[in-house]
Amino acid sequence: MCAPTGPGYEEARHEAMRDLRCGSIASRDIPTKQEIRDKVLLLAEDQQHNLRQRLVHDLLTVMRPIKAFNPQIDAQVLERVVRPDDQVQVAVDDVPQGRIIELLLQADFSTACESSSGQSPVTFFEGEIRLMGNFIVNLWIVSRSAVRCVDETVQICGLAELEQLWQGPCEKTHVEFSSASPPHPDRFAYYAALLAPLENVVLSPERHPEKDALYHSLQVFQLATEERPYDEEFLLAALLHDVGKAIDPYNHVVAVVESLADYVTERTALLIEQHEQGHQYLNGTLGMRARRRLEADPNFEELLLLAECDKRGRQRGVAVPEIEDALAEIRTMSDAFSG
Repeated sequence: MCAPTGPGYEEARHEAMRDLRCGSIASRDIPTKQEIRDKVLLLAEDQQHNLRQRLVHDLLTVMRPIKAFNPQIDAQVLERVVRPDDQVQVAVDDVPQGRIIELLLQADFSTACESSSGQSPVTFFEGEIRLMGNFIVNLWIVSRSAVRCVDETVQICGLAELEQLWQGPCEKTHVEFSSASPPHPDRFAYYAALLAPLENVVLSPERHPEKDALYHSLQVFQLATEERPYDEEFLLAALLHDVGKAIDPYNHVVAVVESLADYVTERTALLIEQHEQGHQYLNGTLGMRARRRLEADPNFEELLLLAECDKRGRQRGVAVPEIEDALAEIRTMSDAFSG
């Protein structure tokens, strides 16, 4: 790889354009790094919109034939990042499972989801009904009495809300769920969308034996919760400090600050922006004037703490939370302090 500046980088950009058969092209015609970042973010948003539309379609395919049994899902399923390995439960009234399967097989469901292997589209697994086929996520039908929900404020989405959402593959809409729901997408859904691609960002094995940037970020967050468990701004900085590496690996700090400009507080942004200086301070490589400026910063202690967590969060085999669990912890804290 070449550096993000200098003739090598420019030559690589021109070569990429030639490989794409764009012919001879001037430097002024090549997209800037900022334009590339903006496009990556737009593509990520479009991808999630398409995946979410597919998820709504799949849920409707399952829930329409069994509407007499009041099928419902957790509304947060429609707000978080959609991943192919997700498991989504559709809760229904307490009825014989055989009756549910009978209705599914009688409906279009049987052909819509039949797997290429020729297996039955439905199977039993530990008292639940597993739905087979080409769904965007893993779908299960469970009895409502088997669902143990501790949080009474969980928002429920039924068939009527899903029908309202289904306006076609290209149309975006907002739906009010059964209880008060924040505007979509909220900032936590945006955080999740930025964090998810870090799983594919492989870090330098010499400095990061933990390998990928997502595992590293979750380790740093875990360490941060041990140091400042009630400081939401600090915890967000710890969790999100490297999301720019999936946007612009050559200038990831600028990328993350720009991407989060409308989604984090000024203090969180400053912690992320200056955490590299925290490393230099601890390593003794920061100039005297810069050291004095950093020491005068009201967040000086947290900056050094973030740098320490960043340095320590590079272990193999350490248990870390999932993205959704980490964000849920911060959301709970935010809701508690916002009243």
